[in-house]
Amino acid sequence: MSRMGWERIEELELQQQDDPGVYGRLFFFRIFIVAIFGLLLYRVYFLQQNSGEELQTLAADNQFAELLTDAPRGVIFDRNGELLAVNQPSFNVTITPAFLPDTEEEQQAVYARLSALTGVPITNTVQQEALVAAANPELVGSYTRLAEIYGVSPRDTLDQAGIVPQLPQSIEGIVQENSFAQYVPAVITSGLPITLAYTIEQESIFLPGVRVLPEPLRYYPAGEYTAHIIGYMGPIPNEGWLDLGYERDDRVGWSGLESSMEIELAGQKGVRRIVQDWTGREVQQIGLEVPPVAGLNMHLTLDLELQKVASEILAQYMEANRNSVRTDEITGEQTYPEIEQAVVVVLNPKTGEVLAMVSYPTFDNNRFQTEVPVDYYLGLARNDYTPLVNHAISGTYPPGSTFKLVPASGAMQVGTISPERLLFDPGQITIANRFAPNDPGRAQTFVCWNREGHGLVNMYTGIANSCDVYFYKITGGFDQDGEYVEGLGVDRLGIYATQFGFGRVQGIELPLEAQGNLPSRAWKNRTQGEPWSTGDDYNLGIGQGFMTATPLQVAQMAAVVANGGFLYRPSIIHHLTDENGNVVIVDENSQVIARAHPGEDGEVVVTDANGLVIPNTFNIRFDENGNYIFQPEVIDSLDVDREYLDVVAEGMRLVNTRVDEEKFYTGATYVNWLEDFGITTAGKTGTAEYCDNIAIKRGWCNDQKQVQPTHAWYVGYAPFDDPEIAVAVFTFNGGEGSAWSAPVACHVMAAYFGVGQYADPATFLDGQPADYACTPTSQFGFRPEWPLPQETLPVESVNGN
Repeated sequence: MSRMGWERIEELELQQQDDPGVYGRLFFFRIFIVAIFGLLLYRVYFLQQNSGEELQTLAADNQFAELLTDAPRGVIFDRNGELLAVNQPSFNVTITPAFLPDTEEEQQAVYARLSALTGVPITNTVQQEALVAAANPELVGSYTRLAEIYGVSPRDTLDQAGIVPQLPQSIEGIVQENSFAQYVPAVITSGLPITLAYTIEQESIFLPGVRVLPEPLRYYPAGEYTAHIIGYMGPIPNEGWLDLGYERDDRVGWSGLESSMEIELAGQKGVRRIVQDWTGREVQQIGLEVPPVAGLNMHLTLDLELQKVASEILAQYMEANRNSVRTDEITGEQTYPEIEQAVVVVLNPKTGEVLAMVSYPTFDNNRFQTEVPVDYYLGLARNDYTPLVNHAISGTYPPGSTFKLVPASGAMQVGTISPERLLFDPGQITIANRFAPNDPGRAQTFVCWNREGHGLVNMYTGIANSCDVYFYKITGGFDQDGEYVEGLGVDRLGIYATQFGFGRVQGIELPLEAQGNLPSRAWKNRTQGEPWSTGDDYNLGIGQGFMTATPLQVAQMAAVVANGGFLYRPSIIHHLTDENGNVVIVDENSQVIARAHPGEDGEVVVTDANGLVIPNTFNIRFDENGNYIFQPEVIDSLDVDREYLDVVAEGMRLVNTRVDEEKFYTGATYVNWLEDFGITTAGKTGTAEYCDNIAIKRGWCNDQKQVQPTHAWYVGYAPFDDPEIAVAVFTFNGGEGSAWSAPVACHVMAAYFGVGQYADPATFLDGQPADYACTPTSQFGFRPEWPLPQETLPVESVNGN
């Protein structure tokens, strides 16, 4: 037994005096303890004086929390009220780890029953280890080390490399991964049918910790028909979205209107403020809950039925084109064309409303409901024809002869040509090199698509026959054989082309609208390192060379002619409404600035964002049925006299004219238009040479080939006297525009007006229409299946305009 503590103080002091070393060590130890306590006291004082409020706030933050409640996402309708995007109820099975039974045996019983109901395995550790053991050990080791070096999951790396497939997650694995958040429900499986969800919810009383939670999924009833317009949703792309009020498990728009109108559609989350304990479990709610504000509903200008007809007709012509034989003019080789990309754009020329917008190839946006399917997404992303891209607004192509309407208008306005003046087309013209005018070897020859020439041509027949030589001369000028034309030139042509809508983003509500390329002297000098030449003028005059445009811009060009010279902003959105049916006006930051509805006496009642009545400075109008009247926006006007636009329009009318089997113009070569139904149409064909990455990769074009592959174009409008619809059709590598795009436009117009086989089936006799619209001519043998079966395949396509 130790005597320490029993000895007197005097004795201890005597011992310390006898041993000076012990006394020194104790003294130093006492000083050290005092210093430590002094520092601690100083630190407490410092924190209280300098960081007290901050620490108090942090402590409160740990005690208090804000829980966000998702807002219902806005619904999307077509112009007739057909659903295009809707929130579909879905159910997730979850486990909250904190509420599981305490014993391992009881937990396994819960897992076993849940596995039997959902099909999710209890565990797959043994099976996964067996797959690893069966794989090549050297590859497993190498990829595992690489994964560790780059800080990624070895299992994911082995799976993506195709070495060891990763089995689906198991119940035990999911619970283990979420064990750090004991009171947060972990999703075991999602997308359950409602009957199974009810069964599991009923049994949940015997399954501690198991709950069925509803989660709305975005469903697109029109699917592939409207995928490029509506778009799809996915997880938040990066951490920056968290600063915008989103949570990590939120889904946001990735493309289409779901992306560009994300703020309007998403609404505002609700907020609950709670007190929580150290585990994160809710103890009580503080104050009243702020309810979520539903996203705005979107009413589009799109006509879903017309969209479907245009899609089906275009698809059938694409398939027929694939089965047509093409003969190389030089080698005589016969091949079947590759037809994978095509577009139809339908506008109201008086307002800019988009009535239909079809882009092929398309995709199924419903595949993105719950996740981004990697294999499916990569297959789309790696496709040369880019199915995920809306080629109607993002694809840029040489517009070919459709563009001739622009130099036609500009040349008459500046006076370089009169409508009636005749110019001679011998089939080709040769232009001397300006730096070596006497060297014939450096001269450049420009040919017409009709190598025999059109003879004497004026503006009307120049448009109707799509005479290249005529447009070479009025665009780039000509001075030979006693014939002099000043030429519009690139500078003046650029002014009119911009007014027609080329070389600019026009402001449709969809994302990634391309501006195309309207070349200029400065552009060529900057990008090509060369000066502009007369040959460049000639190429630009027929929509070739460096000129590119989107199908939407080509459709807008025809709309400008049809409406008398106004470029309207193209719009796919008719109006927005809130959950109470009020029309909603938002500003450029997507913030609500006004709401409106018709009053009891027919007046328009407008309120601000807070509900206070304000004057109707927005010019909001409703019809007698209380429907909102669309408000078009003019973004430019054409500086061309109406008399000259009328000349262009008359030339476009002649394009679709067929007098008899011997006399017809380019648009009527292969299809009979709608005159038999009392509808006069106008249009312009185009066959545009190209040599892009796809063509180069497949060997369709190179410097040695004299004949390049061609895109098929057509643009037109109807009725001629009072236009209601403008249509542009584009087929990538389609060949002749009059053969493969003009008939599609004719059928789209017939469907819009409801004539022929597109009339109400109730008017048919014995199930057959009284007459058929857009019948093929003797030069062509294909008629799409609507409603009759396909008759015959088309004859061999001829390269022309």
